[in-house]
Amino acid sequence: MGPMLAAGLRPSTTRGRIDRHRRPSGLALGLLALVLVTATLGPAPVTAQTGAAPAAPSAPAASEPAPWWSGATLLGDLGGLRPRLADLGITPTLTWVSDIQGNPIGGERRAVREFENWAFEIAADLGKRAGLPGAVVDVSASIRSGSSLSDEAIGNVFNVAQVCCGATYRLVDLYYEQALFGDRLNLRVGRQAAGDEFLASPLYGLFVNSAINGNPSGVALNAPGMTTYPFATWAARVRVRPTDASYVMGALMNGDASLADNDKHGADLSMRGPLFAIVEAGYRLNQGEGARGLPGNYKVGAWYDDHRFTRFSSLGPDTPARTTRGSAGAYLLVDQMVYREGDAGHLRSLTPFAALVLAPDSDVNPLPAFVNGGLVAQGLVPGRDDDRAVFGVVYGRFSNRLQAAQRRTDSAPQDYELVLEGGYLVQVTPWLQVEPDLQYLINPGGTGRTPDALVVGVQLSVTF
Repeated sequence: MGPMLAAGLRPSTTRGRIDRHRRPSGLALGLLALVLVTATLGPAPVTAQTGAAPAAPSAPAASEPAPWWSGATLLGDLGGLRPRLADLGITPTLTWVSDIQGNPIGGERRAVREFENWAFEIAADLGKRAGLPGAVVDVSASIRSGSSLSDEAIGNVFNVAQVCCGATYRLVDLYYEQALFGDRLNLRVGRQAAGDEFLASPLYGLFVNSAINGNPSGVALNAPGMTTYPFATWAARVRVRPTDASYVMGALMNGDASLADNDKHGADLSMRGPLFAIVEAGYRLNQGEGARGLPGNYKVGAWYDDHRFTRFSSLGPDTPARTTRGSAGAYLLVDQMVYREGDAGHLRSLTPFAALVLAPDSDVNPLPAFVNGGLVAQGLVPGRDDDRAVFGVVYGRFSNRLQAAQRRTDSAPQDYELVLEGGYLVQVTPWLQVEPDLQYLINPGGTGRTPDALVVGVQLSVTF
């Protein structure tokens, strides 16, 4: 983050966007039609929310083969290939996610945009055939295409799409992981994203806005070295579990933000760049074997980014910009189920969550205070125990030093941005999710010059 901030912090995109799709893709529309067909064939399966034991599925009658749509993946066992690979310890995964969104009200202009991501991953358990218990090698890749509604039509900071940036093909993860002493000690080395494990919660994936989905974006907007999917760099991570319910982990990572540029395709394996360090401690409440209480997750962490940052107080029309080395911050993440119908294993439940990100040096951090939170309600509709209704709030307060610099450079000062999101995730089959989603953006971009915007969209997700 440098002097460009004096002109305004813009959406999180700018890493070589390729604007190819101006309309929803044919694949997205085709799969939407598939949703309507599949939804008429049978009820959604029942799976457990994070922290709850899964309910035992009812076995089909011996004389009735399981319907094709009830499997875990669209393509089934691929003619027996998946079981043969599983015997070798190899698990391939292919998923597709598409965000189709439009803003009928507000923003800079009206538009409809679509962005999609193909994710391919191979995980190899080296304990099965190579005689290395607890060892895993993981390789993944991503292909993205589309255009961003936030970038092109709204002008807000917290991107309205989960899939929003980095439209190209790229190598993502490439790491070796080793679990020791019953996974009390776990080591990982190779190319990985910090957001894969840090600042993470399974609840976040139920939302579409990128300020919640994946990881709270308050860290990435302040720290260029913070990597999130599909951007990865060289790193070494250590995790220690003193008890079954607690852990402490830390990672040292190559923080070179330019490695995420589209023209590098994730294949620039150099080690240059400033250091990015992150640590996290967590406690998993009521999630051990036999636990009967309501599950919860509590996490606290901190990071340090060794980039050279421009001081906002030095920015002006006739003064040279001054820089300083390093910036740091801290975060707190909480989710706690407060209601469950019945004992562990029942799915109807209500879980609030919240995240607080603080980056105290307001002279180098554009977003010193960031908060998100919300509710996840599972099984609201009878017979739809696997569906989830979600409501989320995102709030970011911009630095007063940044605002002063923007006034000195005749730019519109940024005050705050607020997002409200509501959605209903329909688990049509085990391999197909559909989520209609509404977002209302208050003070987009933080300047007060862009009308509040309503975003209407749908997210499609398929596991092949």
